[in-house]
Amino acid sequence: MFAYILRRLAFAAVTLWLATLLVFGALLLIPGNPAQAILGIDATPADVAALEHRLGLDKPPLERYLNWLGGVLRGDLGQSIRYETSISGLIIARLGITLPIVIAALLLATLIAVPMGILAARRVGSWADIAVSLGSLVGIVLPSFWVGLMFIYIFIVWLKLPLPSSFPIGGWKDPARAIAALVLPVLTVGLASSSLLVRLVRGSVLEVLHQDYVRTARAKGLSERVVLYKHALRNAALPVVTVLGLEFAQLLIATVVVETVFGIPGLGSLSLLAISARDYPLVQGVVLTIAAFIVLLNLIVDLLYALLDPRVSYA
Repeated sequence: MFAYILRRLAFAAVTLWLATLLVFGALLLIPGNPAQAILGIDATPADVAALEHRLGLDKPPLERYLNWLGGVLRGDLGQSIRYETSISGLIIARLGITLPIVIAALLLATLIAVPMGILAARRVGSWADIAVSLGSLVGIVLPSFWVGLMFIYIFIVWLKLPLPSSFPIGGWKDPARAIAALVLPVLTVGLASSSLLVRLVRGSVLEVLHQDYVRTARAKGLSERVVLYKHALRNAALPVVTVLGLEFAQLLIATVVVETVFGIPGLGSLSLLAISARDYPLVQGVVLTIAAFIVLLNLIVDLLYALLDPRVSYA
């Protein structure tokens, strides 16, 4: 196991390095000048050149990349061009808002998808199965921004619930208002995520229930509850755990739309502002952070396989 973890960590380091190369190369192809974007269209060429020199944008691309990569290895993601402050501090502050949304949304999606998927699998072909399948299909096709706008109209405009329509300026200094502001974003993201998970749980449980060892357990006289929860669910959880890990990383990216709709100053909105401002160092820092989460979650999922399935060996 230890040797496998070391190999995966080495592979993760190579993956992150390739991600930095890809992001840096792609940003070079984006038209526009960050210095010009900061100063505006009325800036003189001399002012633009002076700002480029101050920000180091007049250096060759390879030198700029190596300087940035050296800072990353030291734990320094550099300075934001737009905000003129530490990128690491910006990302940590925004993650403090985005991560609670993603974690709560995944928890909500799991609490909805697992019982609904099991219900549909146990009563395949019934009205319950049809209702769950249709509901999940509707949740998949509906765009998240439209669902968010509908939630705003229903809960705030129509029902007039005391939910803030945007995240408080003070952030977590006012925890009650901050949590209230995240209720609708969590519902929006969680319901969308549960629509995919419920179909996966249904298919996985349905496949496991037709395995030989499940038929053998039933033949021994075990109750259906014992067969399902003690024997079937453990193997059915393998593909669900995989998708949950990928879904976590996907939601970090998908929050761009939801945070924009609800005025949440999270990592998604930060990346959108960085792209529009041509803040290349900030874009690189955000993408590197998301890539690190993806690589880490893939490693955690692989290790969880050994706990869920004793047949898995890392020798």
